Amino acid sequence: MQPLIRHELDDYVAFVAHSTRGDGDLSPADVEPNELNARRAHVVDHPWHALRQVHSDRVLIARGEPSAERPVGDALVTTDPRTVLAVHSGDCVPVGFVSLGGAVAVAHAGWKGLEAGVIESTVRRIRDTVGADEIKVAVGPHIRTAQYEFGCADLERLARRFGDHVVGTTERGAQALDLTAAVVGECARLGLEVAAQSNDCSARDADRYWSHRARQESGRIALIAWLEERSDDR
Repeated sequence: MQPLIRHELDDYVAFVAHSTRGDGDLSPADVEPNELNARRAHVVDHPWHALRQVHSDRVLIARGEPSAERPVGDALVTTDPRTVLAVHSGDCVPVGFVSLGGAVAVAHAGWKGLEAGVIESTVRRIRDTVGADEIKVAVGPHIRTAQYEFGCADLERLARRFGDHVVGTTERGAQALDLTAAVVGECARLGLEVAAQSNDCSARDADRYWSHRARQESGRIALIAWLEERSDDR
């Protein structure tokens, strides 16, 4: 597990981290439940909330014990301690959020989710829950521009939405989508601080990540966020 953010709040310590191949495939769609729970406990031994991700802007609040069946959506928010929020990715951008008001969140932000507004919807739900406090963001590993050839019509539409800076070039000279620029640009527009950012690429770094686009792999890493109670001797 690779840490991205550790931030002390008034009553809690907030964490954002992501897994790698070394932690095993953490895809709820592929891994048998008992084995999945064992792998999760090896990473962080608290209850995990996960979603059936559909590239939407749907944000859910996570409370209590996780349901046996994953709810549909692409982002989760909680103020409950010892509750792990997880999104899973091969090439899409997993994003973690820490609100200084006492909440954490995660979002699954592929290009379709970005276009649907998943980051803005997540921020809105955080602020509806704990107020308009400062929010720190961690951007997890994902497919990078040099590996992400992209269709012209979709790219033109995304450039109109997010700006020309999201248009790039692959290492072979083809038009590409810069997912990193799109996510970071959205965070800036929404007044968020990008406190941590992975430079890894799911397509390039095959020893550490799975990639559907580059290798048609079904395995997934997890980006997780959770709160721990602070000790009394702080």
